[in-house]
Amino acid sequence: MSPLLFNMTVMESLADHRTALLTKFFLGVTSFGTFNVYVLIITLIYVAWNKQLAIRLSVLLLVTASLDGLLKLTIRNPRPFVSDGTYLKKWAVSPETARGLATEYSTPSGHAMSAAAFYSYLFAAMKNGYVRVAAVLAIVLVGLSRSYLGVHYVEDVLLGWVLGLGCALVSIRYAGAVGDLWNKLSYGAQIGIAVMGSVALWVLALAVSGGHVGGESVGFLADGGFLTGIVIARPLELRNLNFDPGSSHFVAKGLRCFLTIGLVIGTVEILGMAFGGVSSGSAVLGIVLLYVRFTAAGVVNIFLAPLLFTRIGLARRMRAAVD
Repeated sequence: MSPLLFNMTVMESLADHRTALLTKFFLGVTSFGTFNVYVLIITLIYVAWNKQLAIRLSVLLLVTASLDGLLKLTIRNPRPFVSDGTYLKKWAVSPETARGLATEYSTPSGHAMSAAAFYSYLFAAMKNGYVRVAAVLAIVLVGLSRSYLGVHYVEDVLLGWVLGLGCALVSIRYAGAVGDLWNKLSYGAQIGIAVMGSVALWVLALAVSGGHVGGESVGFLADGGFLTGIVIARPLELRNLNFDPGSSHFVAKGLRCFLTIGLVIGTVEILGMAFGGVSSGSAVLGIVLLYVRFTAAGVVNIFLAPLLFTRIGLARRMRAAVD
């Protein structure tokens, strides 16, 4: 597909009028649209405040990221300055980051889309005025940062905002009804749907990308794997633990958050090293193990980490089990 006729004049102007202070500011702001920050926020909500909200935010984020990936692979619009080869000079990011981003497509902006979906849903769920203001600022500034840094057209950001807000509104409107229908399914059916849905999404991504194994299509395996892990772990946590996120003091809540994040990162890294040698000679096995790796991370996040911090007294149970 030919590059879309987006406004390069604006991109050239932004690249020519950056300041050191603004660049540092937007490099910091753009991190609020990254996976690591979302994991931190969701984990904090899960272990310290509202488990259901954390689960819904996780699902919304993973679905939004998958939709963004499919649109990118379908539209195939190169990022600004990539076609003419000037991106290393025009982008206000590190050379390592630039080389990675240059291999990805531009439209829509994943940062803007995910931020609009995630922070809009958080805005609707929270009644605290300060949190709501922060959510709005995060949506606006994360989107603006992508164009300022040169890695996305303004049109990419606008489209991302519209699509992300749409995902949030659909989720706000129908999350309860979908949750009720989901809970009527058997545990095995839920896992089966998660696995088959992940496989179908990855196959669709392969078809859209021309059958290329790797690159952006790999992200669908990670997203689908983590979502499968949530589907596996959520009923286990409710039936066997059902820990109270409001229990204990703020120090214990902070320890729960850091322990959970540490265990998730450790799981991803350790399994990555362990699976790397096993799958080095087989692309198919590597794909399967990548999916298993992130499924395990989801199980650790939702069930095994709470099991550990409940056992060591960092949280109390609401009741022994949920039927």
